[in-house]
Order: sequence, then C-alpha cells, then structure tokens
Amino acid sequence: MTVISGLLSEKERLQIKDLADETRSKWSKKGYHDIFTILDHCSILIRRPLESQFSGFSTFLEDEFIIVLNTNYTLGHERFTGAHELYHLTYNQDVLRREHLMLSGNHEEENKAQGFAAEFLMPEDGVKDSFFKVVGEAITGDKIEARHVIRMQHIFQVSYAAMLKRLIQLDLCAVKRYDFLREYGNVERTEELQQITLREGYEVHLIQPSKITSISDEYIQATRSNFEKKNISYGKLLEVLAYVGKTPLGYGYEPYGEEE
Repeated sequence: MTVISGLLSEKERLQIKDLADETRSKWSKKGYHDIFTILDHCSILIRRPLESQFSGFSTFLEDEFIIVLNTNYTLGHERFTGAHELYHLTYNQDVLRREHLMLSGNHEEENKAQGFAAEFLMPEDGVKDSFFKVVGEAITGDKIEARHVIRMQHIFQVSYAAMLKRLIQLDLCAVKRYDFLREYGNVERTEELQQITLREGYEVHLIQPSKITSISDEYIQATRSNFEKKNISYGKLLEVLAYVGKTPLGYGYEPYGEEE
C-alpha cells in the first residue's frame, strides 16, 4: 500500500484551507502575490546558500521576525518552504516571540505549516480549473504522466514533488501512480526531468537551486539610514552590505573621520 507522508486528513485540510484563503486574500488586497514579496514585507527575509539540511527557518531576534531560506534547494522547493514559514509567521508569532524558533518536535504545527503551504500556493479551485485546461478532462487518475505534473508545476511555481502530492490530494491523480511518478523527482533523474521540462516548452529554473544571496531591501535601507545618522559603525555597515555582495563605497560611504 502506497503511503504518502505529509498529507493532512480531509477535515484538517479544510480547516487549513480556510486559513490559507484568508491569508492569501489579505495580501492580495495589498497587491502582494509572490511569496518572496510577501515575506519581504512581514519579516527580514534572508535568502542564501546554506551548507545545512534545513530548507529554512523562522526566528524572532531584536524585535524583528527573520526568515531564512536555503537557496541550495531548488527554487520550487524554496518557494514552498517560504509559504511554510509564512504559516509560522502568521499563526505562531507567540511561540516565535517566546522561543525564538519553532522547535522541530512540534509535529502538529509543522504538519499544519506544510498543509498551509500547499493550500496557499496551490489553491484547490485554481488547481482543478488549471488541470482541466492544460491536462484535459480525459486524462485523470491512472493516466497522469510526469509531463502533466510539470505543466501544473509551472503554473503554480512549486516543486515537482509538491505538485504531484497536491494532484493526488485533490483526487486528480491516482494514488497508485505516486511511487512511479515520484521517481522523476529523485536527484538521480534530474537530467531526465529537465529534458521532459524542456520538451514541454518550459525553462528548468524551478528544478534548479537559485543559489542567490539576498536580504530584505528594507533592512538594507534601514542600515544605511542608521549609518548616516551615526547610529551604527562603518564595520557594521560593511558586514551587512558584504552579505549581499555590496560595499559601502558603492553607496558613496567612507569610514567616519575619513570623509572628504
């Protein structure tokens, strides 16, 4: 019997669906739709390659919510992790303020965050509507192929694995197809998945790590402002800007006492 980890019961899913719909609507009304843009507006978002198994984490330090995403994972995976952390930032603020981190032993909240990410990035109505447009009403259940998952993946900008699980959760793909289709997402078959993706007319960015390093622009601007007001040292400014590959000289700054 095929066991698919990480899927909520239907009752739990519907409860989380309501939270995801509410959260998406809240940000959509402000004109924010992309998960990175949303995170950038409600936290200090740090994206960088990490030599760690962690996909990402949320924390609360110095009165700021901080989200760190590991760009050594594929972009599709990273986007899903971002939505996972948005759940914690939205519904676990009290825990983050008190504990500073979501403890890995809190399986209930971790499962909810995973379910939230799926509902937030791949809304049920949108998935079903798109599925019948780009896959077709005749191709459901045990007729789903990797190319169909890829088409859906690029509409919702998630990982291949996340999209496959979502199609099964919404009864658009037969459970018995899971093990076979999941194999395409394995590292050993990366080249094959890329070839299918290209044949379908898509770029392969979602199944590659972005490996970028970035930090919230708001944080950069606040750091610059504090330096200009002499609230922080040149060394601190240098440290922050170096993190994203920039230098104080690039902004016309020099150490105190050395200005022209």
